[in-house]
Amino acid sequence: MTLAFRHRPVPPSPLSRWDGRWKLAAVLLTVAAIAALDRLAPAAAALGLGLGLLALARLPGAWVRPRLLVFAASALPFLLVLPFTLDGAGWDVGPVHVSERGLLVGLAVLCRGLAIGSLALLLVGTAPLHHTLAAAHKLKMPGLLVQLTVLAYRYTFLLADELRRLRVAMRTRGFRVSADRHGYRALGHATGALLVRGADRADHVAAAMRCRGFDGTFHTLLGFRTTASDIISFAALVAAAVALVLWDRA
Repeated sequence: MTLAFRHRPVPPSPLSRWDGRWKLAAVLLTVAAIAALDRLAPAAAALGLGLGLLALARLPGAWVRPRLLVFAASALPFLLVLPFTLDGAGWDVGPVHVSERGLLVGLAVLCRGLAIGSLALLLVGTAPLHHTLAAAHKLKMPGLLVQLTVLAYRYTFLLADELRRLRVAMRTRGFRVSADRHGYRALGHATGALLVRGADRADHVAAAMRCRGFDGTFHTLLGFRTTASDIISFAALVAAAVALVLWDRA
């Protein structure tokens, strides 16, 4: 087992050089502002802001597009349901009434979801996750919560590796997934083995951490230094978020 964190390379950009504390604070405030939007036009502008920041971050399109599709899929049910459930003027398509208000609300939800997803990808793509968590700790996030998040992130990869080894072992023994009693029993045994191995690994890791003096305190060697550009970027993004909220309420 290695203690190294696995993360994708961070492309050089103005956002990757932004101090993690200011970036995290600005993104969280902007997400809160976007979540408070109601109308379609401000939500669409928020989506444009998020996509513009992704372009400024120079993140690879092949990495961004499938993840944005996941956020779009999570908001798609609102777009499919709201036009047929909200009252108001609209269009009659046979026996079905399509509400214009419902369509606008559904599109606003979709735009808000994609905008928030863009900002989430911005956080993940412009700095390694443990850098962002260290910045969160500097912003007074409880150290124990940060530590638990770091451990969960780290051991998700270990469990995925364990699952991959189990799949390879089963396939080399001729197992193929089938919807019968034998297939379900084999998958159940594999799931149980994965859980038992995970619990056993967690016990060993906890014992090793206690032997090294772990007391639940989050420690990091990362240093943060505020520059004028960090403050200007924070003010600009927060001002844009405030402008969106004021536009939405006007």
